[in-house]
Formats: sequence, structure tokens, C-alpha cells
Amino acid sequence: MKILVRLFVLLLVVPTFCGFAQTKPPVMFGLYGGLNLNFHSPNFKVGNNPILNPLLISDTASLFNANGTSISLAIGAIANFPINEKLTISARLGYNNMGGKFTTPGKIWNLTKTDSVITEHSFDASIHYLEISPVLQVHNVFEKVPLYFAGGLEFGIPIAETYSQIETVPTNTIGATTSNYVTSSDIPDKSFRMALMIGAGYQIKLTPTTFLSPEVSLRIPFTDISSNSALSTWSAPQLRFGVNLTFGGKKAEPLPDPSTLTTSVESGYYTADGTYSSLSSIKVEDAQYAELYPFIPYVFYPANSSVPDTSMQEYAGSSERGNFTLAGLPQDAIEVNRRTFDIIGYRMKQNPTSTITIIGTNDGKSEAKGKKINSERAEFAKSYLTKTFGIEPERITVQARDLPEKPSATSLADGDAENRRVEFTSSNRELFEPLMMKSDEQRIAQPDLVEFRPTAVSNYPVTSWTLSLSQAGRSLRDFIGIGQPAPQRWLIRPNELSNAQVPIDYTFSATDSLGGKNETHGSIPVEYISSTRKRIEQLADRTISKFSLVLFDFNKSELTPDNQKIVETSVLPAIQYNSIVKIYGYTDRIGDDAYNKKLSKERAESVRRALESKIKDAKYETYGNGESVPIFDNNSPIGRQLSRTVQIYVETPRK
Repeated sequence: MKILVRLFVLLLVVPTFCGFAQTKPPVMFGLYGGLNLNFHSPNFKVGNNPILNPLLISDTASLFNANGTSISLAIGAIANFPINEKLTISARLGYNNMGGKFTTPGKIWNLTKTDSVITEHSFDASIHYLEISPVLQVHNVFEKVPLYFAGGLEFGIPIAETYSQIETVPTNTIGATTSNYVTSSDIPDKSFRMALMIGAGYQIKLTPTTFLSPEVSLRIPFTDISSNSALSTWSAPQLRFGVNLTFGGKKAEPLPDPSTLTTSVESGYYTADGTYSSLSSIKVEDAQYAELYPFIPYVFYPANSSVPDTSMQEYAGSSERGNFTLAGLPQDAIEVNRRTFDIIGYRMKQNPTSTITIIGTNDGKSEAKGKKINSERAEFAKSYLTKTFGIEPERITVQARDLPEKPSATSLADGDAENRRVEFTSSNRELFEPLMMKSDEQRIAQPDLVEFRPTAVSNYPVTSWTLSLSQAGRSLRDFIGIGQPAPQRWLIRPNELSNAQVPIDYTFSATDSLGGKNETHGSIPVEYISSTRKRIEQLADRTISKFSLVLFDFNKSELTPDNQKIVETSVLPAIQYNSIVKIYGYTDRIGDDAYNKKLSKERAESVRRALESKIKDAKYETYGNGESVPIFDNNSPIGRQLSRTVQIYVETPRK
């Protein structure tokens, strides 16, 4: 009994978890009723009923073994739980009447030598069940015909079961009068009913949310009416002609179209003139390499916050306090400028007489009421330097103002984000010098900036995507986003790629709002030219130096004093008479593209004139790319600051 009840509960619960997110037919509730034809099949002795009647004439030979048919009613409640367009689980709870009456001739009694009478026995049963039926309906078997088939189980819990047995004995030969002997009682040892239900129905739509469904079903029992030995082998199959009336909570909707999500990826690079071109391979070369990373003496803060966001500034952990060194910095301009606090703290320790001024600023808008947030920003920076690096508080002066002295565009959100900052100034310019990182031999990629252009097309909105890069199973980068994917730029750091001819593998995967998924795989060949190969094949070797100049004055192309110093002390010593000097001008995304392209070209030409005036024999090339080649992520203030740059590549052949 417990097992059957659990099965019924399971059938009720399953629809709740079966894909309603992707199915539209509504849950339906209603009533059912039916006319039952009960086919009783008894096979037990007359007078062998458990309650003996002493008035009955002893008749041990006669049997109730003739089938008896009766008509009764069934009524109850119904709930239909659609799984999808074809399958529905129908749960039914109601009342089922299975009463029946059957008769049999009894013993022949000889009254005289020429006269005899025959007794007659009848058995009238009244049987009532609480009916529980989990049923599976199969719809849309035939196109455009609302016929469905049903199959399931019927469980019957006995409510009341009684019977009356009557013996009729004629008192004379002509049968004018009779004597009836009656015995009545409950049917003992009532059995729990379990039957197989199979049937079919026809669904008639009365309204968009109301259905009338005539249904015919046959119920084949697995159990007898009673388990008592006196009433054994008494079963009752049932044929029911019924009708279901169901109501839905909302109008049924069609199933959604399947997802058509497709993905693709294009990989390319920018030529010297800023043109995007398809990428066929990447060349990795062992070369003597040096790069000057610019240092921006600003730390940016989120709106209305006195603590920098960790995406814009990384703080040294307790294990690094006092152990931070410039040598441990990654060879990446953005990562270098996410350690501004630590670089300044380290340099102040190396220059114990240096002093510094920290100026807290705001965006001039929502933060402009008073200078509390500005002071708090500057105080946070001072506290970090004193606690982490042990800098004496008297060496640090704190100031506050509204907009910076040289603010970014105040009419744009990008400009507001850059104006929420602290600025560092000092009479000792060594605290803010760019960082030179060089090595006798490093693996340099050409091109060193690769742009992936992923595409996801679907009849549903794209919700998320991932672009993963790897080489020989080693993860290189992971780009993750939501919505439609944007181009993703990969600035390849020195030594980031392996010293082997191993391709770069990429996987782009996307998901849409229906749950559709798709992936695109590809690879980029890599040619590795080692220093050994250069010697064996007598290939040309070279020294590569890269310099970045930043913080040009707004809308100006002339070199600032800081940039002029970098040109004189760092760039010029790297140029030989046979060097090839390539000068690229860039801007951030703020402003008109055409104007930015012109401004970036003018800045590149300004650098060329400064270099050429000192070393005339070298070969110079200038390019103005403006914002068309996004070398840094312009979604962050650091990336936009670094994008306002002129990059100088000095390539010198080595003998």
C-alpha cells in the first residue's frame, strides 16, 4: 500500500519538474464523471458466505459462477499536468461505485414422487471505492485530430462494501407462494483495488481555456474484491463511458521555436597604417628586447567611494609588505599601472629624503558638494603608504580640490570616471619615471596585438559567451562577457608564448536565452625562430626597443617636459645610424575619430622631429592611428590614459 501511494505522489510531483520552462500548454483543473459497466466474475459456493444463516437450506453443491453485469456511476476531480505538446500526466481523485447482482439456480427438492421445486439464490453486493488514478495521456498522435490515448493505474481504497444473499424456495408445486431467506452483512477482508486503465478520449475546445473531453476506458483488475477464502476468485473488470471538463489558468501558447544559435570567430591584426587584416600565423622570435612602460601618477576611484576599486588598483597583501620590488612586475602596461601605490611606496623607500603631495579630486558633479570625499581619497593613499611601506607621515602632504587641474572631458561619463582620482606630485621626478624592463633574450611575438572578432547569431538574445586561448593545453587568456560579444584584443606579452612550433588554440562558446549553446574552435599557426636557428640558418638578428609616451596636454601635440626627458634619456640612446624607428600615434575613444587620427599623426610627427634633429641617419616611419587601433581597453580609466600615447619601436640589426 505504501509503495503504491508513493508511486502516485511521484507521478503528481514529476510534472512540476519536467521542462515547464520550455513548454507552453497550461496546467488544467476540472471534474470528471462516468457511467460504469461492471462485469462481476464470481466463483464461490452458495451458502459459503462467511456469515451463516441457519434458516438457509443446506446447499453445498450450487455455485455463484455466472457473470453479472451492473451499471453504476463514478465522479471526481481531475488535474492535467502537460509535460510537452504530446505528453500530459492526468491525476484523478474521486468516487467509484462498483455494485453488482448475480443469481444461480439452487438445489432440486422433490416434494412428491411427481412434483419437485428448485431453489434460487441471488447475491446483491454494494461496493464503494475512493478512486486514485495517475494516467498518462498521449496527444497529437494524428495531425489536426484532437484524439488522445490514455494509460495508467487505478487504485481503489474500500469505503463501504456490503452484501445481501437471498434464497427463494417455492412452497407448493405451482409456485404460488415462496419463502425468502435473507442474510446481510459487510463483505469481509475487503481488498485494496489495483487495476490497469487503458482508454482514449476526444478533446473538444469550448473556449481557449476550457475543454470538454468524452473518454472511454477499460479497467482490468489485478486484485479480487475480497481476500476472504469464502469469497475468493471474485473480480470485477469495468468499462467506463466518461467525460472530463477542464479549465486552464491561461491561454495555451505554442512551443517556442528551437534555437538557431551559430558562432564564428575571425582573428586579425592591425597593419602599420591601422588597417585590420586577417591573421594567418604568428611569428615568435628570440631577440634582445627592452620596453619602457609609462607610469601614470594617478589612482582612480569609483563614484562616491574613498577606496579604489581592485579592478583599477591592486594592493599588496600582508605577505608582500616590505618585499615588493619592481622586478616582480608583469610585462604589461595596464598591470604596471595597477600597482601605482606600491611603485611609489617602493621608490620613496629607495629615496628616503623624497617628499610627496597627494591631491584628492572629484568629478565636479555628484561629488562636488564639499571636499570630504576628495580628502578621504587622499588620506586613504597616505595611510596605505605609511602602513604598508613605513613611509614617515611628515613626508606626505595631503590636499583636496574639486576637478583636477587638467581634467578629462567633463561632458562625458568616461571623463567623469577619470576625474575621480588622486594625483601624486613631487619635486623628485624619479618617483614617477617610466619603468624600463629589458633582457638579453626574450620571445617576442609579431604581431604582438591580435584582435578576435567573435560572432554569435541566434533567433533569441545571446546571454553569455566565453573566448578561451591556449597553447599546448596551457591556458593563455580567457575573455568572458554577457550579451552580444565585442571584439577582444590580445596584447601578447614578451615570453608569453612557448619556445616551440605549437599553434595557439581558441574556443569561442555562446549561450542564448532559450538555453541554446554553440562552440567554434580554431587555431593559429606559430612560427618560432630561436637564436640557435638564427645562427645555423644565418638569419638576421636584431635588437628591439619599445617606448611609450603618455600624458600629452589636452588637444596638444607638442612634447611635454616629461616626454622630452624620456626622449633624451631613454629613446635616443637606443637609436643607431642603421636603426629603423617606427612611431605610432594613438588616442582614446573620446572625441571625433577623424580629429583623433589627425591629432595622433601630429604627435607622432612631433616625436619624429625631436629624434631626427639628433640622429639623422636612422630611418623614420610615422603613423597616426588615432582611436582606430584600440591598443588598450578603453572601458577602464587606466586603459584610456595609456591609449593617449605615442609608441616608438626601435629595431636595430645585430652583427
